[in-house]
Amino acid sequence: MPVLVCFKVACTLVAALLHLFFMAAFSWMLVEGLLLWSKVVAVNLSEEQHMKYYYLIGWGLPVLIVTITLASAPSKYSADDYCWLSLQNGIIWGFAGPVIFIIMVNILVLTRVVVITISTIGVIGCCVCGYRAAVKAVLVLLPILGLTWLCGVLVPLSIVMAYVFILLNSLQVHTHTLSSQMLCSVCESLET
Repeated sequence: MPVLVCFKVACTLVAALLHLFFMAAFSWMLVEGLLLWSKVVAVNLSEEQHMKYYYLIGWGLPVLIVTITLASAPSKYSADDYCWLSLQNGIIWGFAGPVIFIIMVNILVLTRVVVITISTIGVIGCCVCGYRAAVKAVLVLLPILGLTWLCGVLVPLSIVMAYVFILLNSLQVHTHTLSSQMLCSVCESLET
């Protein structure tokens, strides 16, 4: 087997694995959004009944998307210069399309959660504390729901978006370590 053919096969394999694992990350962000929806908006839903669907979305959806994308253009799947999806023939939309859909669903979830949080503030009565809790919730949920990747989708439009994207995603480690503490404080402030 010639070296170029081996390189192309290896590069396609790397691109497919990257595609799969990135799609799995986004699919699990979608599951997090659905779980948040079931906890805040549709409170009577039981997670135990829906867990098999969450696993199917988290792992099955990425496998399906990668399989369909790879089967649609196996020889044109990876780019010539790097081991990622090809930009020239539209294969990148096998990644960008589902990511944009997931981001839009999670924006809807976040918007609904904020509306419910603000409406509970009116019932509780402490507006300043409530709005502070809503802002905290938004700041915690932005990276968890993958909404910082909206800047990643807009990177081709401007170098500024690239810097904003890098900045927001670099803060995820710090945000994820504090997210459970902040969510507990948000819940406590809503209960009191």
